[in-house]
Amino acid sequence: MKKVSFLSAAKAVLTLFIFAGILTACSNSTSSEDHEQEPVGFAIYQGSTLLVSQNSSGSMSGEITIEASTSSDLRIAFIDEDDEVFTPDKDEHSLSFETINGSGEISISQEDASNQPFLFTINGVSEGEASFNFSLLHVGAEEFGPATVPVTVSASN
Repeated sequence: MKKVSFLSAAKAVLTLFIFAGILTACSNSTSSEDHEQEPVGFAIYQGSTLLVSQNSSGSMSGEITIEASTSSDLRIAFIDEDDEVFTPDKDEHSLSFETINGSGEISISQEDASNQPFLFTINGVSEGEASFNFSLLHVGAEEFGPATVPVTVSASN
């Protein structure tokens, strides 16, 4: 009889371990709420108007045109692998900019980068073609970019 009770106890313990393993696996499963969006593209807006975007394959559409001696407030959003536009958490993310002057000249400023890290102002300095690079930083490390955006600076009226 001892063999039968030992075998029953071993089966009970094994069943308990299997059940505990299943419960642990289910409690560690991720839901769509836990899914962090990863940027694979971007979109730049002026107000609610989309000016330029780049999809996950790197194809860019649209353009930024600004008059010399004027400025424009713009906003950058990002595109994830499901083509959804999103704005990353402002407490962990920031932008880094570099202007590249060609036949024209631009400057970029961020007035309140700590509270509004995805808003920036582009200034048309002189007529011609220019561009800027930007990168999305996650706690100081590059998460997306650098992306190059061409800008046309037209003559002021």
